[in-house]
Amino acid sequence: MFNATVNYSMINQIPFSKRIDLLSKDKETNLILAIDPLPNTYDLFNYIINLILKLGKYLCAIKLNFHVLLPLSFAELQKINTVAHDEKLQVIADIKLNDIPNTNNITIQYLYSMGFDSIIVNPFIGKTNLKSTVNFAHSLNCGIISLIYMSHDDANEGFGITVMDSSKNASDVHSLLYKIFYQNSKDSQVDGVVIGGNRPDILKEFSSKKNEKKIPVYSPGIITQGGNIETALEYGSDYLIIGRAIINSSEPLMELKSIYQLVRHFVK
Repeated sequence: MFNATVNYSMINQIPFSKRIDLLSKDKETNLILAIDPLPNTYDLFNYIINLILKLGKYLCAIKLNFHVLLPLSFAELQKINTVAHDEKLQVIADIKLNDIPNTNNITIQYLYSMGFDSIIVNPFIGKTNLKSTVNFAHSLNCGIISLIYMSHDDANEGFGITVMDSSKNASDVHSLLYKIFYQNSKDSQVDGVVIGGNRPDILKEFSSKKNEKKIPVYSPGIITQGGNIETALEYGSDYLIIGRAIINSSEPLMELKSIYQLVRHFVK
């Protein structure tokens, strides 16, 4: 499956957005596994290691959130990231970082030292703070993915509200919050944005057909939350984040293989 022309020994020296794109094309997959196990999962550390070893061939990345970050130790997370890298995977820390610059930088430093390749940030921190956060992460060769529109039912109550847009000259000009988040993220040169795969109208607004320099779109909300794989890809998703539909399946490998066969022809 791997392209012999890819120098994997040098891959961590290139920016995150380029290395995940390279891995995706080389492995012919844009699938990211969200490893969100239940709290009572037996032997959590080995459970995650086994998932990576079993499924990694069909993935370009994994995403770990507080289901994993809170119960596991620093050393265990380092080991998980090492195993993931050995399987030619990038690792995303999904913590929706949203704090002052000093706290953001310290958090990024810790996660980077554990081996994480990229971190999801909430752009609610504001444009100046977002730029500062991106610049610090990039100084470590760590990526930043910005949260634009979540996939859960009530996301419109936050990301979909209308607010005053301070970037406009007229005082009475209003904008939808997610549009401000997207523009601030683009101006800050983030490595990607999160838009729910079950939000086709939002995806379509930022598709490559309308944006010459489109930011890569990472889409959760696929299958379990109603997002359709082919529709999401057609409307602008670049990477599909899928978790429960795979890891809670009676046959996770078979489920992933089926999805992989569906998406591989979209990866170019």
